[in-house]
Amino acid sequence: MFCLLVVQLHAQKKTVRSIQIKHADSWSFDSDKNNAQVLKGNVVCEHDGTFLYCDTALVYDKETRMVASGHILITKGDSIRVTGQTLVYDGKTKMAVLQNNVKCVEKDMTLTTDYLTFDVGRSVANYYNGGKIVNKENTLVSKNGHYYSAGKEAAFHYDVELTNPDYKMTSDTLRYKMTNKTAYFLGPSLITSKTDYIYCENGWYDTEKEISQFSKNALLVTEQQKLRGDSLVYDRVSKTGIAYGNVTLVDTSQKSLIFGDFIRYKQDKSEALITKKALYARIIEADTLFIAADTLYHTDIDSVDNFLNAYHHVRIFKKDLQAACDSSSMNTRDSILELFGSPFIWGKLMQATSRIMKIHLNKKELKGFTLDGKALLINQVDSLHPNMFNQLLGRTITGTITQDTIRKVVVSGNAEMLYFPKNNKSFVGLNRTTGTEIHMWFKQGEASRVTIRSKTEGTVDPIKDVDLTNARLKGFNWQYEKRPKSRFELHEPAGNEKKIR
Repeated sequence: MFCLLVVQLHAQKKTVRSIQIKHADSWSFDSDKNNAQVLKGNVVCEHDGTFLYCDTALVYDKETRMVASGHILITKGDSIRVTGQTLVYDGKTKMAVLQNNVKCVEKDMTLTTDYLTFDVGRSVANYYNGGKIVNKENTLVSKNGHYYSAGKEAAFHYDVELTNPDYKMTSDTLRYKMTNKTAYFLGPSLITSKTDYIYCENGWYDTEKEISQFSKNALLVTEQQKLRGDSLVYDRVSKTGIAYGNVTLVDTSQKSLIFGDFIRYKQDKSEALITKKALYARIIEADTLFIAADTLYHTDIDSVDNFLNAYHHVRIFKKDLQAACDSSSMNTRDSILELFGSPFIWGKLMQATSRIMKIHLNKKELKGFTLDGKALLINQVDSLHPNMFNQLLGRTITGTITQDTIRKVVVSGNAEMLYFPKNNKSFVGLNRTTGTEIHMWFKQGEASRVTIRSKTEGTVDPIKDVDLTNARLKGFNWQYEKRPKSRFELHEPAGNEKKIR
């Protein structure tokens, strides 16, 4: 049994082939050098199918080791070639160490460094003190690098830089596949070009097709926008980006932001289509205007102005103004926000409805509004009288806003008014008036003065005779409690907007 075990162990023990000398101009044996064979001139040696060329060499048979210098060349098959000035080769491990002007070439890949370890058995080249790989138009440099011939793949660590005629990549850790010319990022990475840059901490980039996908703090920065998301897909040829999850698009020129869970972005036209909890935010003076919708479309008109469309279940919040409608459009060039599809606008104890609404903005504040078609403005007189409403009805109503407060409204076309006038602090009655045009002024959010042009009819009912529940103009639909009370209520459950209509 013991003899059988010895035989099995001996059979399992790998036989190390000796280094074969194929050619040398001169040969000698030097016992002073560890019984080395000394080879000089056009030296050719072979070990397990790998050929080693040099000017001079010392071959140690007992150690299966070779030390060589001068015009080193290692070939394996008909593909990979490694050159240098000095070589130490261990036949037992099949590891070669080359120094000085080292070059590893395979097809269209060239690796250069001054110190290289080459695993001949596995065809793996490693450098640890700076090196460069050139693959057609791509040049990669790093402190540490590893090239795997079998998989046509390279790995780089520390101070990695990939240079292409159109862009440059920098990273801490990067893998590169020669077969598909794709770079894989495994740490903080930056891609810069003349028009933009991309940052990520994980992802890949196809350098031939110029298609990429990034994750973990992915960020695309152009001249006017910044696009961020959990995941970012980018096509540099068409300059189109798609971002998923916690997406943010910042327009630095307009001081606006767009949020959502999905954005399709076209860089050349600065176009963005946003869905899934889409939210637009624009800074106006010391406040912010928020617009939420199922879908947002945003584009830059020029370097100064942009355009925004919002589709379905649109809800708007500003501290002094809230709104809801089916769709809306905003153009910063003419500073108008238009609301369509049963729009509502709310202010302090105020509500407005019409077929179409226009909110007039400028760079700093709200300037006013226009209600067009069956325009109805309702003002609750105060919180102590929940059933008393001043009301204005007409074809159009225009309002003037100063310091975020309504100062004046003008009703035109078949104008009607229900108005509770005051005597000191007491209400004296209900004024019912019709005319061609009605002007109403407000003070601290309450109606303070009214004038009527071409008055055709007017009555004042004593307050004791007024039926408050029926003191309503046509189309009255008080939905004040349905207004969004903060930006966090803008994305209500589906159907909330239908409830307010």
